[in-house]
Amino acid sequence: MQRWRSLSMDIPSLLSDSIKEGEKIVSRVLIASGTHMITTTERVFIHREEGIINNEIFEEYSLGVDQISVFSDRRKSRIVLNYGLEGTREFSVYAKYYDRIVDPLVRGVLKATRVVEPGELIRHVYRYGQLTIVLTDKQFLKHIGVALWSRDYESYQYEDIARIDIEKGGVSAEILIEYKGRMHIIKTDKDRARRVCVQARNGLALYRGCKDYQEYEKMIPSIFSDESIERISPSVFMNESIEKISKISKDDQMIVAIEELETGGSHHVKTEDVLRKLLQLEGSMIAHKKDTENRIREIKDMLENL
Repeated sequence: MQRWRSLSMDIPSLLSDSIKEGEKIVSRVLIASGTHMITTTERVFIHREEGIINNEIFEEYSLGVDQISVFSDRRKSRIVLNYGLEGTREFSVYAKYYDRIVDPLVRGVLKATRVVEPGELIRHVYRYGQLTIVLTDKQFLKHIGVALWSRDYESYQYEDIARIDIEKGGVSAEILIEYKGRMHIIKTDKDRARRVCVQARNGLALYRGCKDYQEYEKMIPSIFSDESIERISPSVFMNESIEKISKISKDDQMIVAIEELETGGSHHVKTEDVLRKLLQLEGSMIAHKKDTENRIREIKDMLENL
């Protein structure tokens, strides 16, 4: 909790003077000794402290990009921000720190470019090879390509998703999304596919107001017409090769309110959103009573300190 509360206080004074009114700091990530990447709701800053007299310098980049590309070698990763007709800008980080910046950078771009609506909560960001997946509380976002992110992405709104499942192959697996009457397939390895599937299923269940995916499955006939279900699913979802994830384990279960507080910072999580998730957690106590009670107490303590 102290980490979130002290986030803005830790920002150097030189940089604080550049933060505009209404612009909020989202994250601060160490990318080298004395160097941090700081993201706000509009921009990303690379802040460096140099020399024995602690001179401060920083570079700023708009998050309103058309594309983020990454070029890596064994030592460094070069991040190129493409602004379309306005050209490109870039900065570099040590390759060993690259994984640290993917999550806050993608989150910042999605919010700045309004791919994610104000108030929409980003729960997970995954980058597997040339596949980027983002799960929010309203949609499943997918981007495939060398670029980390671009305008050439696909969105599956939870409102129109009927089912999410997995079909196993050899070393790979396919995430199956039944969306607007058609089957959409996303290929990745087994372990990653299962993790994404579990989190996406949990997000879909929460969106529908269910305590888990199994409860949601029972509601499908009342949400989608029987004709739609029969037309879409029998050849795929009744296949014996599909891995049925019958129950989300404690290790896999996504406790939404806690993760949102950890990733977003107290000033970026609206109290009403946290309270709404808190009520959903309280509704799941039948399945995970003891674990849920402990987590609810933790969240209430966090809310008191906001």
